[in-house]
Amino acid sequence: MQSTSTKFYTLFLVFICSVLIFPSGYGSLRGFVTDSTNGEALAYANVVVKGVMKGSPSDTRGYYFIPRIPAGKYTVLVSIIGYRTREVPDIIKEDIITQIDIKLIPTSVEITGLSIYGKKGAHENETDLGLQKISIREIEMRPSGVEADIFRTLQASPGVSSTGDVTARYYVRGGESDQNLVLLNGVTVYNPYHALGILSVIDPEMISNMEFYKGGFAPEYGSRLSSVLNLVTRDGNKNEYHAAASGSLLAGKIALEGPIPDGSFIVTGRKSYYADALKKFMRDNEAPFDFYDLSAKVNYSNPAISENTKFTAHCFISKDKQDNGDPTKEDYSVGNSIAGINWYQVWGSPLFSTVSLSYSGFDAQVFPKKSEAKPRKNNLSDISSNWNFTYIYPSKDEINFGLQTTFLKTSLHIENLYGQTSDFDSKGTEMRGYCNYKFYRFEKVGFEFGMRTNLSSISNKGPFLLEPRLNFTYNPTPIISFKSVIGRYSQEVATLSNENELISIFEPWVIFPSNLKPSEATHIIVGIQAHITDKFTMETEAYYKYITNLFDVNEKQSAVGGFDYVNVDGKAYGGEFSAKIQETDFYIYAGYSLGWAYKYRNGSDYFPRYDIRHSVNALFDYDLGSGWFVNTTWTFSTGMPFTPIAGYYDRMNIDNPWGDYVNEKYKSVIYWGEKNISRLPVYHRLDISMNRKFHFKIADVTIGASIVNVYNRKNIYYFDKDTGEKVYMLPFLPSASIKVEL
Repeated sequence: MQSTSTKFYTLFLVFICSVLIFPSGYGSLRGFVTDSTNGEALAYANVVVKGVMKGSPSDTRGYYFIPRIPAGKYTVLVSIIGYRTREVPDIIKEDIITQIDIKLIPTSVEITGLSIYGKKGAHENETDLGLQKISIREIEMRPSGVEADIFRTLQASPGVSSTGDVTARYYVRGGESDQNLVLLNGVTVYNPYHALGILSVIDPEMISNMEFYKGGFAPEYGSRLSSVLNLVTRDGNKNEYHAAASGSLLAGKIALEGPIPDGSFIVTGRKSYYADALKKFMRDNEAPFDFYDLSAKVNYSNPAISENTKFTAHCFISKDKQDNGDPTKEDYSVGNSIAGINWYQVWGSPLFSTVSLSYSGFDAQVFPKKSEAKPRKNNLSDISSNWNFTYIYPSKDEINFGLQTTFLKTSLHIENLYGQTSDFDSKGTEMRGYCNYKFYRFEKVGFEFGMRTNLSSISNKGPFLLEPRLNFTYNPTPIISFKSVIGRYSQEVATLSNENELISIFEPWVIFPSNLKPSEATHIIVGIQAHITDKFTMETEAYYKYITNLFDVNEKQSAVGGFDYVNVDGKAYGGEFSAKIQETDFYIYAGYSLGWAYKYRNGSDYFPRYDIRHSVNALFDYDLGSGWFVNTTWTFSTGMPFTPIAGYYDRMNIDNPWGDYVNEKYKSVIYWGEKNISRLPVYHRLDISMNRKFHFKIADVTIGASIVNVYNRKNIYYFDKDTGEKVYMLPFLPSASIKVEL
């Protein structure tokens, strides 16, 4: 293993060293863009050298690099929405990398107007099809119900669906929920849900920026088939100490941040205190949930020790408990534990590296007590190291390469209805190498070719060795871009879940068993992006996804020793459209998607429950003046598929068959129709919220109120299988929140 790693790096370092020569008469410019008030990195700021019109966006760490600038005197223009544009004089010297770190001043202490932070000023020929940048402001604009939630914001994106109001689980372009990779500071979050999936464990207030790949993601990302959500937490205020506290009807939050010698820290925490706020999510039944999450991050950077070096240490803990006072009802416990160390380095040459070591743990357990449930327990341990490098050529081309190693161990203990116990333990080491070359040297054409290599696998039947990925962009005019993506992806872990369970308490993670092949998928995506003006943009995409070897329940399993799970295939295809208009005092967004998803099982195909044909999402945000903001969202979708009841039959149950007498009983049993052949009625809902910030001498106070399902639409969730009763989703639901910042 070590020999393979050494050879991998040696080849790439030799290749890079051979091109570290600047063309004569040219130099380069680099640096970091930060917020002047707190020192936070500003992602996606536009940095342009006036006179030669060369530029680059800052990345998620605020770093930018502009190669091949003719030597001379220039003015550097730096801008991002929500901050004052700044011009900095500079001298570019021949064969020298000049560094300018730039601090931008916010346009106001508070958010003014409807500025959407974090929009990327990318290369004009950026190969970013399928990538969506989501700002914290966009999350705040959506009515939150009982709690603001990142995953519910994702559900409003075209191509992303959900199975109901009561769950934050999301399904991307016909893929299952466990095919979505969630990364927190580069570490996998295996259970990103609170309270049976009703909420996300990620508190939006601890996030700095987030990137959401709906498909076609770059070779640096792997181990999932459908999507990647990359979340980066805030560094903390580097200039002064701050504290904030907020509360909703469901939970309370606190945040502490401030400077330390040569760095900063931030600590955030959230704790539920009124579980009855979720009763509407549970059909007015008791909801004895108790959950918390805690996040911490420390940053250190001392130029006297090493220039352009930054170290971060971070951790995250979440825990969910359901403690029923009734001894006839089972309890459950689910938790995450994450820790990691990252080393960011800008080298003397135009080389940037990120090295990380992390741990991610997941545990879930069901306590049956005196109920009919059976004890179940699942544990997962993930120890990973990542070595990632980016080199930028004088031609503006980029090469990204790296090595990623993961040691994964899963343990599952279950007991069946007859009291027989089974233990499924598995472990393995996954090693992935990747290389991605981006051609940015041409003004109207962008081209990206990458390869991910499966050097070793954690499952017995590993995926194919190579996973090629190809992106292409063509800009015939300054406002129109044609883009396409094709790529190959694989996944070797999955959850043991049943899509018929709308709310699942126990979804254990396991490595694919020895009799099954790991899942693999091919993505083909084409799209058009139109930047009509700086304030009006439109996008449309079409996709096709073919998936093999999905992990599914073996419904024909009847023999002792048979396999409980089998491989099945599937596919998904469709189209999406979105448009945005952003003015000083209002923001409008509209999205539409049309999609089909299929699974093939037992010689026939069927629609999975998350297959939704038509979907529409609309958002309107308006500045009423005097600090008041109003937000409205409207959602419409065609009904989800379900399996209808074709009829009933009587089955004989015999009590005491070996005794002196036989007691015959008949029980009515459901005869199910063809799987998911019917669909529920159409779904639609209007939500609204309003908020305002008040300034006092010692604190800023923000109050908010929201209403879910304003016109009380009765959207059917499912039909009760025993009674045939219609079970509805969320009714008219008001809520309120308050936040205090010191």
